[in-house]
Amino acid sequence: MAGGEEGFEHKTRKIIYNYISSHPGSSFGVIRDVFDLNESTLKYHLHFLERNNRITSKREGRKRCYFCTSRKDFKFQTPIQNQSLNPTQQQILNIIGNNPGIVKQELLTKSKLNRKTMEYNLNKLIDHKIIWKVKNSNEIGYEYITKEKLRGEIYHQLLLKLLSDEIDEQAFLKIKKKLETIDIDDIEL
Repeated sequence: MAGGEEGFEHKTRKIIYNYISSHPGSSFGVIRDVFDLNESTLKYHLHFLERNNRITSKREGRKRCYFCTSRKDFKFQTPIQNQSLNPTQQQILNIIGNNPGIVKQELLTKSKLNRKTMEYNLNKLIDHKIIWKVKNSNEIGYEYITKEKLRGEIYHQLLLKLLSDEIDEQAFLKIKKKLETIDIDDIEL
């Protein structure tokens, strides 16, 4: 396998990198399950990306989670239309922003809220389309929604269709080009 920049042209490796970019904090198991890769293949590609400083990983409990090297801590800025967020919801958003994919139990621990208060506020944030649920291993986690992440999720679904031969490369490129020309401010959340 080629090293350097040529090594980044590998189709599976590019898809893994794009997924980590749009789903920071994804664990090895989640990435393996999303792409239905065997463990040794995934380890090889993740090691390549980490060795070439494209991604970094950290152990969170028993899981190893992956991030793009450009990841920065997130401080949620309340959009103007969501000025009615209460301090508890703002606190939850800040925790989710800095821990994408965080599961409810960990969110409870970090926020020091009781379960009922947490569930009420999570549901309000989901109803207002500020956060969404994501699969994190065998649990459900939470992640904030941005127009960029929405575009990334559409791109990810498109890649999955290409990999599973539901669409051919020509259709993929045509849809990808269209997706790139959509003004992100025109996307309704």
